[in-house]
Amino acid sequence: MAQSIAPNLVGFDQIPQTIPHFCIESFRRNAKPDALAFKLNDVWQKLSGADAMERIRRIALGLHSLGIRAGDKIAIISENRPEWSLTDLAILSLRAVNVPIYTTQAVDQIRYILEDSGAKMLFVSGKKLFKHAFEAIRSTETIEKLVFFDNDAKSEDERAITLAEVEASGEKSGDSISFDDLLSQVRSDDLATIIYTSGTTGEPKGVLLSNESFVANIVAISKGLPIRNTDRSLAVLPLSHIFERTVFYVLCSNGVSINYCASFDQLASHLAEVKPTIMTAVPRLFEQVYHKIVKKGKSAGGMKTKLFDWSLEVGQEYWAAKDKHESVSPMLAAKHAIASTQASLCSQNGGQRSAGVCDSLSLEEPRCLKSFLTHSGAPEFPSFRATA
Repeated sequence: MAQSIAPNLVGFDQIPQTIPHFCIESFRRNAKPDALAFKLNDVWQKLSGADAMERIRRIALGLHSLGIRAGDKIAIISENRPEWSLTDLAILSLRAVNVPIYTTQAVDQIRYILEDSGAKMLFVSGKKLFKHAFEAIRSTETIEKLVFFDNDAKSEDERAITLAEVEASGEKSGDSISFDDLLSQVRSDDLATIIYTSGTTGEPKGVLLSNESFVANIVAISKGLPIRNTDRSLAVLPLSHIFERTVFYVLCSNGVSINYCASFDQLASHLAEVKPTIMTAVPRLFEQVYHKIVKKGKSAGGMKTKLFDWSLEVGQEYWAAKDKHESVSPMLAAKHAIASTQASLCSQNGGQRSAGVCDSLSLEEPRCLKSFLTHSGAPEFPSFRATA
C-alpha cells in the first residue's frame, strides 16, 4: 500500500487487502452505535458495528453449513437494506462470489444471469421481488437454496429458507468451525463479484472483479475525498450498481454511518431525517432535485420568488468566476455569503457539511447545479467511471 494513506485507514496496510477485512476492521475500530440504519415501519432501525460483525459471522457460518465454498456463485436481488451488505460481506468472507441482480431487470435477464453465472444460491428480499422473478427462479436448476430476507416472504418452494434460519444455523455451527479461520483464507486476488452489463447489444456480459480491484479504489478514493468517520451517508443508488457498491466499501472502511434508501420515492423524506453529510448519486438525480427546487422557488410568488431568482443568479455568477480561476470581487463575495445564508435558512435538508459525488460531469445545468450544491453547503466531487 502507498505510504500516503487516508487518516481513517491508518494501519489498514497491516491487514489482508480484501473487502471483508477492511469493512470488518472498520466496524471493530469505530464501534459505532449506528454503523448501518434502515427505516422500517416508520422507525429508523440502527445496527451497531458490533452487531454488524456478529451478523456477518453468523450468516457466513450458516452459508458454510449449507455447503457454500470458495468460488461458489451467490446471487442477490433486493432493494437497498442492511441485509444486502451483511450478506455480501458474509459471501466474500467465504471466498464465494456475489452476483448482484437489479430489482428492475426483466425476467429473461434474471434467468440469463442466474444460468450464465451458475448461481448456487439466490437471496431475495421479499414477496414482491419473488413474484417478479418467480419464472426465472423456477426454471434455474443450479439454484440449491432460495433465501428470503423477510421472514414472512418464505415461499412453499422446497428450496426456500429465511435469512434468520441461515443465521440460526450459523450460530449452531460456530462451535465446530471458526469464522476467523475462514476469513483468514480470503486472498486479495479472489474473485469478489460478477457484474452483468445492461446487454444493449445482446445478452448481458459478466464483468469479473477481484478483491484487490475494490481495495485499490477504497485506498485511492479515501485519499482523494475528505471523508470523516463522523460523517453520515444516504445510500440512494441500488447496491447492485458497481458505483454504489464501491461507495459502500469506501464509506464503510472509513467508519461512515450508512443509512439505506430503498427507493427514490423515499429520498426527500430520508434526506430531511438523516441529514447526510456525504452522499453519492448519478447526475440525473441531482438534476431532478435542482428542477424541483427551481419549480418551487418560481411558484412561491412575490418577494420569495424575487429573492430566489437573485440568489440563483448570484450563485451562477460566483461559480462562473471560480471555474475560470478569476478573482471574486468583494461585492460578489458579500452577495454570495448572503445568498448562501438565505439558502441555508430555507433548506430543510442537509447536514453541517455535505459532499455530493457524481459519476459524470455531463450535466444539463452545470452552473445551476453547482450553485444548488454550493447553496446547500455541498462541495461536488467527480468520481471515477467503473468500466470494463
